Amino acid sequence: MTRSLLRITAAATLFGATVIASLPSGCAGTTGGKRFAFDAKIGGTAQGGVSFSNERGWTITLTKADVTLGPVYLNVLTPLSSGQESFLNRFVKKAYAQGDDHLEGGRIVGEVLSQVKFNALSAELVTFPSRGTVTEEHVRTTDVWFYPAPGVSSDTTTIDTVALDVAGTATQGATSMRFRGALIFNDAWLTDAASGSQASQSIASIRRVRGISSSFLPTDGGVLEVRLDVRALFRGADFSNLDGNPKDADGTKVLVQSKTGKVTTDQVMTNLYQGLRSSTGTFTIRWVSKTQPL
Repeated sequence: MTRSLLRITAAATLFGATVIASLPSGCAGTTGGKRFAFDAKIGGTAQGGVSFSNERGWTITLTKADVTLGPVYLNVLTPLSSGQESFLNRFVKKAYAQGDDHLEGGRIVGEVLSQVKFNALSAELVTFPSRGTVTEEHVRTTDVWFYPAPGVSSDTTTIDTVALDVAGTATQGATSMRFRGALIFNDAWLTDAASGSQASQSIASIRRVRGISSSFLPTDGGVLEVRLDVRALFRGADFSNLDGNPKDADGTKVLVQSKTGKVTTDQVMTNLYQGLRSSTGTFTIRWVSKTQPL
C-alpha cells in the first residue's frame, strides 16, 4: 500500500469515527439483508452551465464553484412533502427550517464516511476517497453532511473548512459586478437564543441536509451518483444588496458571513447557505447499476 493511499485510508477512518459519534441515537442499523461495498461519485449537472438567470432578474456567470462535502448517509425515511411552497417563501424562514427539527431519525442503511471536493460547474464525476457500505434495502432519502475536516470534532464551531468557494459576475440592466465568497458552516449561522432561553440549534445540525428524495434499491456492483445544481444556490440572490460589502482592489465584491462588524451576513450569502442546505432542488441522487452508463 502506498503512503498516499495510507493517508487517505487513515483520514477516512478517522473521519468516520468522528461522525459516527455524532449520529442520533437509534438511527443506524440494518434488517440483516445483504451488505456490500460501493463507490460513490459526485459532480455538477450537465444542464447547470456557468451562466443563468435567477428569479430576481440577475444574470449570473460563474467562474468558480468548488464544493466540499461529506459524509453521506442513505436512509429508509420517507421524504417530507413541500407542497406548493416556493423557494422564495422558504427563503424568508429561519435558517434551520429545513434542518433536523422536521425529521425523525429514520434508519440508516448505507454510508460514505469520507469528504470530497469537486467542481460544481462541471458534470464530470469525482469519486469519494473511500468506498461506502450499504444494505440491500430500499432507500428513500439521502442525508448530505457538510462536516469539518477529518479529525475535527463535529461540535467545533470555529472551523476553516470551506463548503462553497464561489466567484463570478452578476449583471442586471446596466449594472454589472464581480463577486466572490467562501461559505463556511460555522457559528455565524447559528440563531442567537433569547436571554434566559436555551439555543434551538446545534452547530452539528446546521451542517446536515436531511431528507433528500432518492428512491432506489441498491444492488451489488452499482454506484451512488450525487449531483449538485449550482443554479439552485442563487435563485433568490439579489446583488443590489451588496453596496456596503468590502471589495478587492479590482472592485470585486466580497460576500460576507458574520454576526458582527461593519457588514454582517449579506443577502446573497444567505441565499447560498439556504440553497446549499435545501433538501429539494439542489441535489439529485440516483443509484446506477453496473449495467447502466454513468
